[in-house]
Amino acid sequence: MDADTKKIKHRHVELAQKILDVVTEKGMSRGEHLPEQALASRCNVSRTPIRKALQILADRLIVTAEPEGGYLLAIDPASFPGLEDEQQPAEETELYNAILRDLSAGRIGDSQTVASLQRRYDASRSAVQNALIKLSEDNLAERAPGQQWLIKQFAISGDAVAKSIEYRLACEPLALTLPGFRRDASAITSLRHSMDILRGMTETGFDQKLFERTDFDFHMLIARSCGNPFMSEALVSHHRRRRSSQPPVHVNAFRLMQSNTEHMQILEQIERGQMDLASDLMRVHIQLSHSQRPRLAGRGVPPVFRVVG
Repeated sequence: MDADTKKIKHRHVELAQKILDVVTEKGMSRGEHLPEQALASRCNVSRTPIRKALQILADRLIVTAEPEGGYLLAIDPASFPGLEDEQQPAEETELYNAILRDLSAGRIGDSQTVASLQRRYDASRSAVQNALIKLSEDNLAERAPGQQWLIKQFAISGDAVAKSIEYRLACEPLALTLPGFRRDASAITSLRHSMDILRGMTETGFDQKLFERTDFDFHMLIARSCGNPFMSEALVSHHRRRRSSQPPVHVNAFRLMQSNTEHMQILEQIERGQMDLASDLMRVHIQLSHSQRPRLAGRGVPPVFRVVG
């Protein structure tokens, strides 16, 4: 498979994941029909790439083809952690990681050109361009005047996690109390289904990938529901950057189980319309996630969440 074919395949895999995101958000269940035109409109593409993406899902037994045409959902999307794209070009992935690693270590400056990165990494122009585009999509880089690219060093600096927590503590609890906050019942129901699946798992069999997907979807739901387009855009961008830029950290499964419980109880207060209480719980949740993430979590749900439960 040549490089161009791999790139096309990678785009179709990304589109397949978008389809699954739509399916999860809409709360669809196994056996439901997947309408091509509705998916094309939602993903802002034509029906042709949608068909290619659906075929990828069929090859992975996530959907099944109907005899008369079209596809049916073959899995419970709430329990599916997401696609892994084995077709993503290895050179671009390595470049993406190398640029972030070298920037964080101070080996390169935050202003770069395609040519300078080509020379440093002995890489092709197209590979460097694609790595920069991916950094841009993850809100970690942006085009500057002329041939320059500005890589956002503050997003991956040594104190980036602490600064991220400061930002989230200022914004996420507030987002829950804004007068325009709207409750998306179908999205909440879908999220609760995934969280129920996680709650039924043991500590040894806990699915961290499913938790990571559900955690991301939970915080994105808050961002998109707040009713203020400026705050929504900022929070969505921040969560996407946070997911892409933070290095993997070993987290004790019990802490993730606690976090899942906290998510569920925040959702419960949102459904009840108790937005001030949901805001208070969100603040505690963010603080606990920050303070307990680097080390083994102690047993027992924190008292504030026990009382609410």
